[in-house]
Amino acid sequence: MTEESSGRLRRRAETILSRGNFEAADITATSMKELLHELYVHQAELEIQNEELRGAQQALEASRLQYLQLFQSVPLACLAVNAAGIVGEANSAAERQFGLPMLRLKGRPLTLLVDSLDHGRLFTALGRLRDGGEWVRQEFRYLGPQGTIIDGLTDARRVTLDDSDRGDVLLTITDLTERNAWLREVQQARDDAERARADYHHILQSVGDGILGVDADGRIRFVNAAATAMTGHLDLDLIGRPPSDLLAGPAPETETGLPGSEGDTAFGGTGQAGGAARALALSLTDGRPRRVACERLRREDGGTLLVEISISPMLASGKRLAPMEERIQGAVVAFRDVTARRTAEAALNLSERRHRVLVQSLHDALAMTAADGHNLLANAMAERLLDGPARALLDPTASAYDAADAQPVQTTAGRRFIDANGNRLHGLPPAAEAVRSGKPVVERIIGMVEGGEATAPTRWLRVSSHPVADQAGRVEAVVSSVADITAVKALERDLNVALDARERFLAAASHDLRQPVQALLLLSDLLLKESLPAGARRMAEQIQSSLGGLGGMLDGMLDISKLEAGLVAPNPEPVDIAALLARLHGEFSALAEKGGQSLRLVAPSLSTRTDPGLLERVLRNLLTNALRYAPGGRVLLGARRRGDRLQIEVWDNGIGIADQHIGRIFQDFFQVGNAARDRREGLGLGLSIARRLVTMLGGDIDVTSSLGRGSRFTVSLPLTEQRANGGEHPAVGGSAGGSLTGDGTDRLVMLVEDDAVIRMALVLMLEDWGYRVMEAGSGAEAEQLLDSLIDAGEPPDLILADYRLPEGTTGLMVMDMVRRRLSRDVPGVLLTGDTSADRLREAAGAQCALLHKPIQPARLQDALASALGG
Repeated sequence: MTEESSGRLRRRAETILSRGNFEAADITATSMKELLHELYVHQAELEIQNEELRGAQQALEASRLQYLQLFQSVPLACLAVNAAGIVGEANSAAERQFGLPMLRLKGRPLTLLVDSLDHGRLFTALGRLRDGGEWVRQEFRYLGPQGTIIDGLTDARRVTLDDSDRGDVLLTITDLTERNAWLREVQQARDDAERARADYHHILQSVGDGILGVDADGRIRFVNAAATAMTGHLDLDLIGRPPSDLLAGPAPETETGLPGSEGDTAFGGTGQAGGAARALALSLTDGRPRRVACERLRREDGGTLLVEISISPMLASGKRLAPMEERIQGAVVAFRDVTARRTAEAALNLSERRHRVLVQSLHDALAMTAADGHNLLANAMAERLLDGPARALLDPTASAYDAADAQPVQTTAGRRFIDANGNRLHGLPPAAEAVRSGKPVVERIIGMVEGGEATAPTRWLRVSSHPVADQAGRVEAVVSSVADITAVKALERDLNVALDARERFLAAASHDLRQPVQALLLLSDLLLKESLPAGARRMAEQIQSSLGGLGGMLDGMLDISKLEAGLVAPNPEPVDIAALLARLHGEFSALAEKGGQSLRLVAPSLSTRTDPGLLERVLRNLLTNALRYAPGGRVLLGARRRGDRLQIEVWDNGIGIADQHIGRIFQDFFQVGNAARDRREGLGLGLSIARRLVTMLGGDIDVTSSLGRGSRFTVSLPLTEQRANGGEHPAVGGSAGGSLTGDGTDRLVMLVEDDAVIRMALVLMLEDWGYRVMEAGSGAEAEQLLDSLIDAGEPPDLILADYRLPEGTTGLMVMDMVRRRLSRDVPGVLLTGDTSADRLREAAGAQCALLHKPIQPARLQDALASALGG
């Protein structure tokens, strides 16, 4: 049967079968048999084909299972992703890596597994792979369990799944998170090491000590800035050279080097040439550090420095078990300039030797004792005292003089300690008291009486003890000085006996002489009333004058005795100083006029509380001396307020006092210029009495003088009261009376006057009017004064100047200088005794007021007010 007929039969059979009616089929029996046979054959073929297909399916399933087993066993995370970015397959490694079960991985969008920052880069790379098969192995950031970031090195290739979708891609992801973390740590460590190296480099460059880095062969490999500065060489000049090129050996005067580690000794000192170089060589051999106390370092300019050298070998840390010569990689040589320190130490040692010699040569005992009682330092005199009965005075641990519960200070029967008044001492000795109290005990007089008899000898000591505290304030030692003043006390005793004898003698002489002197005075007065020849009268007058001097001397001696005995006590009361000075001025003016002298008064309205009688006596003495030593001259009596003090001053332009006599004029019986002891010039007791009286009043008396130019005596008293404003003002000026008041409104006046007495009178007068005054005695002084005023920011408001000044300078020249310096027209008032027309023209040209001497105070006050625009 042909293929064509067989096909027809099959179609007919299919038709019959589809109709379900075999009887109606138009087919012969033969044809039916053939048809059935063909069907059986076809069925057999189908069975064979089905069997082959089942075998192929089983093989395919086995292959798929093998593939899946292989896919699941891959240690790397694998994801099969379709073109829509959906995960189709994932292996167990992917489950572990992403922390998701397989069911949640399959069908999950890839975007949920990749960090959003890498979305664009990953899908761009996948697009290039699908389009052109191009893929570059690269890292992407994936999202791991609990949001952790996974660094995944990703490989990708195109695959075809069951649905024959050629857009499928297989991703193989290698987890590099730990490796990258390790790499980052390694890089961080490298960065830290580099920063540390840079820091160490900067540190080494910034330290003040010179640093040399030496390799194992002993060659310089590193030089810091301090080393180049100390040696004078550039670092490139030193690299590769041995350090011995810079080392000149130890200084001849230095001591042997200090011990190094583990008993080694650094090389130095005399006789050890190249000590530091040898020490370096040994350190590079045995790996031990060393130090050289003092070595000479050569400089590039040929000079040398004294340096202290430290050598520290550098050992390899990873070769602890290796021999030492294999571990040594080099050494660090550090040197410090000790030239100044060594010089200072030498000077200190010399000073210490000198002080030791000085301390040992002291006549006084000097000892330093620790707080626990052991001796730290003592000179020869102190050592003798420490070995004797006076040791307790210098012992910080000694008990009280009269201690009953401890060993008493006195160690010998019959010995006792007394004070300067002879009373038995109680309490602690000086050194122990200084340690207990922490305060110094200064010049305590202690007598050591040997024996109980009244005539027992006494050794007198002057003891001072000063505590020495540590930084915490604890007393750790005490320094005591002891002077044997037994001889001084004997002299003091003899002096007291002599003074007592003198006092008794003076008292007896004063008492016994006053009666006959009084009688002689009366008889001489009666004798002078008789009619006597001229020669006899002169002799009687001389007798009366001598008796007057003798009486004055007796009165002065009595006054001194009363003052020293404390029999004179001040009786303070409110005193109107202006009234007191005005009364003295009125009294002494007549004496001044009789002697051809002038006495001026400047008395502001001040009052204080003092003894008026004692103060008046002091001022009378000063006025008497001023008139006596300024014959034909000028005397000024004035007062002023200085802070809380009242100053009463007596000026004169007399003979003055030489510098060598200034310190002696207040001594008893001392006189200047009276070597012949002329009683008419006084007894030399007035100023000594005045000093005692002023001290009793709570004040001070002082003198300044220039030989040939005059003197100024100043009595300074506490100012306790001041007259209220609006009170009556005393006279200011000469003997003529009158009162002036004025308000200078605190204006500053520059006064230039070469006559000291006139200048002082003007200062007092201007201050009483309310002006502030700065004074100068010459043109040069005026310029210096102006400099100080400009520096203080207080230029003068007015210039008051005398016309004729020293060194050819005039008051007009001073005014011109001030105006030029201040760049403004400062008002001026010129004083002169010259009445020529030239002076008038000069004053007019200088635009200043001109006043002719003598000047009344009222006129001067008006001129100042007018010049200031008042």
